[in-house]
Amino acid sequence: MLDEKLNIRGSVQGLGLTERIYSVRFIEDKGYVVTFRQTDPLYVLDLSDPARPELKGELKIPGYSAYLNPQVKISLFDVSQPTQPAEKDKYILDEYWSEVLSTHHAFLLDKKHEIFFLPGGKGGYVFSYKNDKLELRKAISGVSAKRAVYINDYLYIIAEDKITVLNEIDWEKINELEL
Repeated sequence: MLDEKLNIRGSVQGLGLTERIYSVRFIEDKGYVVTFRQTDPLYVLDLSDPARPELKGELKIPGYSAYLNPQVKISLFDVSQPTQPAEKDKYILDEYWSEVLSTHHAFLLDKKHEIFFLPGGKGGYVFSYKNDKLELRKAISGVSAKRAVYINDYLYIIAEDKITVLNEIDWEKINELEL
């Protein structure tokens, strides 16, 4: 933890020895760190006291080292109990890539409808996370989806060559605009 002048106020050490930091997210006074090598642990850090941050919990998620199969895995984590983080659900998407892997701007969360959008190399995907379950609600195939935005109850999926509009109530396609 750093102060305004970038002096170290506190630290947590010894996380993921021999691993490398792969992802970090800060929410309120908690920090979440995922490292990568052979297991992909999720660490929950309590940052409420900057002079004494501490490791509160750890969840070890098996990784891979000998066999690589190109897939995108979506995990839903429960971090409501910082000392006991848990993977509530997971979904393996038949994709080799998602733009989310290189920019968080590609991920769209719509709390009103309890869904999120994930672009993929083969299309765009709308998932529900309602009741701590991941469910594929709608897949738009044959487009190179990049981003999405929602306005009122409509989801606009933006691809390289078209924009597809879905009704978020029944997930029917409303319109499509070729670019």
